Amino acid sequence: MATDRYDDTERPRSGISLAKGPVALVGLASLALGVLGFIFASRSFDFDIPRGIVNGTTFIGIEGNGWTWVVFAAAGLLLLLGSTIHWGAKSMAFLVGVAFVVGALIALSDGNDILGLIAVNDWTTLVMGVGGVALIVLSMLPRVGRRRGGAPMATRRDRDLEEHRTGRFGRDRDTVPADEPVTTRNGTVAASERRGTLDR
Repeated sequence: MATDRYDDTERPRSGISLAKGPVALVGLASLALGVLGFIFASRSFDFDIPRGIVNGTTFIGIEGNGWTWVVFAAAGLLLLLGSTIHWGAKSMAFLVGVAFVVGALIALSDGNDILGLIAVNDWTTLVMGVGGVALIVLSMLPRVGRRRGGAPMATRRDRDLEEHRTGRFGRDRDTVPADEPVTTRNGTVAASERRGTLDR
């Protein structure tokens, strides 16, 4: 099927995504933290929602219980899955980033946990807060590179109007043989008709 040379649809920008790689790295780090924390620290799933106190044990200074490590691992997995495409990386980075920031703010308010479910300490809160802000920033990163496709719509429309007005249709009339038919958007114009148009 031939491509319509008058198609004004602007093709999406192609190029390097500034979000996919960093989001994947943050996701990998979060997943690793969740898995290793679950292996080497507390695996307790006790809870006392909403105002109770739950405690965990530390891994590399970060305190957590089973729920804490599940949150980190799940967030990392979501980020890795979303990072395969540009818009997915941006969307998932924003959602996880907001969740982390909200969790860090609640942890600052509660002190020892998040809503009697997720055990935290100061380092856990810091990791969640900094990670959340970083992900929100990453969610705003664009693609870089040249946009593929034709001219902008207004330019193409103006060019079409000019071609119809002059009868040139993409070629200078001095370079088109007088006896050669010309194809227009409305059909093929015979050579005799075209000569009449050009002589006006």
